[in-house]
Order: sequence, then C-alpha cells, then structure tokens
Amino acid sequence: MMEVEVLVFGAAAIHVKGGNVVVTVGDRPTVRDVLAALHEQHPDLRFAMPPIETGRLAVNHVFATAEHPVRAGDEIALITLVGGG
Repeated sequence: MMEVEVLVFGAAAIHVKGGNVVVTVGDRPTVRDVLAALHEQHPDLRFAMPPIETGRLAVNHVFATAEHPVRAGDEIALITLVGGG
C-alpha cells in the first residue's frame, strides 16, 4: 500500500478545509486508482469534483492520462472544472 498526497484548489479545497488530502492506494497505482481513491476516501469532495471519468489529475505539473503511473514523490494535483459567466 502507498499513501499519495493530492493538492486541491478552489471549491475542492473549501470542501476538504485545506489545500491537500491523502489517499491510500495499492502498489504501482495509476491516475485512475488515485481518482477512485479520492472518490471513496473523501466523499466530501464529490460536491466539488467531477465524476471519475471526467476528473483530471496533473502529475508533476502535466495533465496525466488515466493509465499514467503514480510514483512515490510525484506531485499530484486535482484539477477541477472552472466555470464562469
């Protein structure tokens, strides 16, 4: 098992009352695994976070695909949709 820190911003940060959350994932996780863990382990994010299928994570400052591996020490950031009018 591995713990991954995920940076959160905007509405997501308000929902979790901070700028980051930690999730536990299995060995050799992918971005998809981290997104699933966010949904399961931090249900308070569901109101600020899009569905797993449309959520985006940046790994080391670059948007990553669902199958992108996540390694210990990577900087992971949840990128939520932003709207305006």
